Amino acid sequence: MPGNDHMSTVKNRESILFFIGCCILAIGIIVSPHKMNEASYVNLSEYSSVNAICELATLKNFYHNVVMYEKEPDGGNRFVNDVLLWPFGGFAKVGYKQFWMEYSGIVEAGIDAGLIRISDPDPQGVVEIYVPDAKVINVYAAEKSLTEPLTERGWFTKITGKEKTEAFSSAQSAMRREAENDLALLRRAKENAKVLLERYVVNTGNGMGRRLSVKWINTP
Repeated sequence: MPGNDHMSTVKNRESILFFIGCCILAIGIIVSPHKMNEASYVNLSEYSSVNAICELATLKNFYHNVVMYEKEPDGGNRFVNDVLLWPFGGFAKVGYKQFWMEYSGIVEAGIDAGLIRISDPDPQGVVEIYVPDAKVINVYAAEKSLTEPLTERGWFTKITGKEKTEAFSSAQSAMRREAENDLALLRRAKENAKVLLERYVVNTGNGMGRRLSVKWINTP
């Protein structure tokens, strides 16, 4: 009967769909563990990611200092003071110059990403990380921030542009030395890097379906 043929067709269609569904489920069960195993592999040592983390961890410290420049009379000026203007040379101080200028600058301290070492997770999900000590990366002494110098000069003595440039260069060097001796600054830069690296490991593990933790080591 036509009605029975229609019912038979519907049942056959349902049987086919059920069979296809079972096949898909079976394939999913077979493939799923393989995918989970693949997801358990976590790549943490990608240089671009670590480099970006170190850039974020870089500390910028603002400095406001005073630079001093001093030059004693020499050569002909000493002769003028000691001979030609004697006994007034000590008062005239021809060729003597001293000046002070204030300036502002920025020191950047951070971690060299190329020296960081990150291990693969062990079976317990522990990742070993070595982080080197922070260092001064850049020093920017703003030349435009230099104030007009306060001066002390002898007779007929001028302060030249070259001497101001030398003083500015000296200021940059002094600022770098001060920053390199600022252990608190360097320690903060390293701690910042460690905080961000730990977040990176944990978040990467979460994204891959694994619970990861960090163990800090002292040698690469």
